[in-house]
Amino acid sequence: MYRVLIADDEPLMRASLKVMISKVQGFEVVYSVGSGEQAVEICKNNKIDIVFMDIMMPGESGIESSKKIYTINPSTTIFIVSSYNSFDFAIEALKTKVKEYISKPVSFSQIEKLLSNYKDENQMAKSEIEENKYDSLLSIIKEKDYKKMYYEIPKIIDDMCSSKKIDTKSLREEFIQIGQNLINSVQMLNKKPKKLNELFPMDEHLANEKRFFEFWLFKVMNYVFQQNSIKKYSILNDVFSYIENHIEEEIGLNEIINNCSVSQGYLSRIFKRQFNISVMEYLHMRKINMAKSYFCFTDLSITDVAFKLGYNESSYFSKVFKKYENTTVYKYKKML
Repeated sequence: MYRVLIADDEPLMRASLKVMISKVQGFEVVYSVGSGEQAVEICKNNKIDIVFMDIMMPGESGIESSKKIYTINPSTTIFIVSSYNSFDFAIEALKTKVKEYISKPVSFSQIEKLLSNYKDENQMAKSEIEENKYDSLLSIIKEKDYKKMYYEIPKIIDDMCSSKKIDTKSLREEFIQIGQNLINSVQMLNKKPKKLNELFPMDEHLANEKRFFEFWLFKVMNYVFQQNSIKKYSILNDVFSYIENHIEEEIGLNEIINNCSVSQGYLSRIFKRQFNISVMEYLHMRKINMAKSYFCFTDLSITDVAFKLGYNESSYFSKVFKKYENTTVYKYKKML
């Protein structure tokens, strides 16, 4: 649902615009105010996709308010609405980067056309971003570079969440589409391909948080890496089964080779080929990613998380965390 703000000093005009906008599917008027100053304050503290701004109001003009809103959030779309059918006003409005200048009285057909065009443009942008991010993730898989995946996922999440004028529900749907495509990429030969929501269901409550997508996508990518490597070396199926069952314990290379009937040298070689990292690097990255999830969504202390993930000394856990995150665990928690 796209969030709309109306700023007009005429109550009847605000009411009329709200009725017309509400008739167009996918758009919701979340704020309706009588001055440009109020509109600016709302945009400072709220996500607003579209502003319908009257050009002449008491106090600050719609043009000046629009300039301030663009400074706050350049991705906001502003439609200037005015009863002054002036060429000069229109030119000034367009200089301010407003999307369009509309003369009153405003008809429903005008509003419907504006919003439909807006939706089409954003859907096209969404598809392009989705395709680009999927291609980027697929490229990492083909490169067999697990470490690159570890560091690229947070960047991809930040990019997708910040570059969109899109609601949480649509963002969630986009991630689901990318995730399903990734799963499909390794299940082409399977007789019974698994569905994404069976493997990695999305918690709708947590999915309002940007970091949830980061940890969720990491799980999806980890699964894809595992499945691709198992196709090449079937022995890794036992290795990953053991790791999944003991990931929150103190495990290392010795425990894996002793329980999976594989030699240390052979496991190290094939793991390096498929992941471009050592087994121990893989284990640490998995654990640190889980630790970040605990810090984001629980009240567990650093010591509690360290012991929960099989690190018997919190000081050693902190050292490993800093190695892979390039920041201390204390700074990470403070950032959250």
